[in-house]
Amino acid sequence: MKGILINPFDETIKEVEYTGNWRDISLLIDCQLYDIVVLSDEDTLYIDDEGLLKNNNRYFSWDGRNFAGKGLIIGNRSGEGTDNLNTTFELQEVIDRVEFLPEGHRETPYMEFRVLE
Repeated sequence: MKGILINPFDETIKEVEYTGNWRDISLLIDCQLYDIVVLSDEDTLYIDDEGLLKNNNRYFSWDGRNFAGKGLIIGNRSGEGTDNLNTTFELQEVIDRVEFLPEGHRETPYMEFRVLE
């Protein structure tokens, strides 16, 4: 399946082949734990869940939202099965939407707990 890999370390964006195995997401984005960001009804961005905690990490911005480490865009899981779909984004569209942040950029991890009444 077609995915798009965003690599802020060498500032490249390229199409990659994704096998459909969830374990391969970690291999493609070089992490142990990953998180998902819904980009659209059809596409999901997978990112390093511990990216903000790593030293010497690199960052990229997608439409003004900053992310640490590599990112992988693939299609959302279909309602008819467990297979991921090809991303609906064209490579040039992703290139146009991503900005690589300068070396040395840092984001501070933040967590907030709220009591619901």
